[in-house]
Amino acid sequence: MTGYVYAEKDKDPRQLGGTPKSVLGKVGLILSAFRDNDFALSLAELTARTGVAKATVHRLCQELVAGNLLEREGAKYRLGLQLYEIGLRAPRQRTLREAARPVIENLAQKLDNAVNLAVPSGSELLCIENAGRHRNRARSTAGGRRLRLHCSAAGKLTLAMLPEQYPLSRVIPLMDRPTPRTLTPARLPAELARIREQDYAVEVEEARTGYLAVAVPVRGLAHAYLAALAVIAPTAGSSIPRMHSALTEASRAITSRLAIFEAHRAPL
Repeated sequence: MTGYVYAEKDKDPRQLGGTPKSVLGKVGLILSAFRDNDFALSLAELTARTGVAKATVHRLCQELVAGNLLEREGAKYRLGLQLYEIGLRAPRQRTLREAARPVIENLAQKLDNAVNLAVPSGSELLCIENAGRHRNRARSTAGGRRLRLHCSAAGKLTLAMLPEQYPLSRVIPLMDRPTPRTLTPARLPAELARIREQDYAVEVEEARTGYLAVAVPVRGLAHAYLAALAVIAPTAGSSIPRMHSALTEASRAITSRLAIFEAHRAPL
């Protein structure tokens, strides 16, 4: 057993041994209350899921926000960047980064553009590795930076990889329009269907005027979606087919390296 993950079908945490008396135990309940599809939770939701007194949940949430373990999103809370950074030290995430790093560096050099690897994180993506910068100083994505789901190639790819019954109503309220070419909510379902069919995503000046991006999935040994591998380049002079071909080759290389890493770590 690798650890308990709270799922919606599971019992209330209070039924798994009672509400902890220690502060650490209560903090653990608060952080574990977030489920896979939760972007953010209200104080009332956290109180109901944990069984901890509302005043205590509020106080602990404020302290967790101060420590970047939680972040405020309006009247709600979401898991913070500090938790992500801690998670990167876990063996599975570290393995993905280690497997991807040399491949990403080679790809960035080959295409002479910024390349990043991003993983889902609530209502956004988080870049966990990046390399390269275009000679015209296109800004590359720094590790840990959040990416929008609806207007980045990596984000649209991630949305398309979710089950088709996933409620897009969770994403639509967050769909701002940083450029005139950004997708509208009405166009989002058709765009995701097209991405699922072709197995890669493209955005042309949807996130930033003058730049485009192409993203492909990185999959694990069981063909499960792990991350999005994307290249960002100036619109002028860029070849989407060339970028897609290079990304596909790089994605396969990462999967192959993951297989080698996992084989070396398998128990004898």
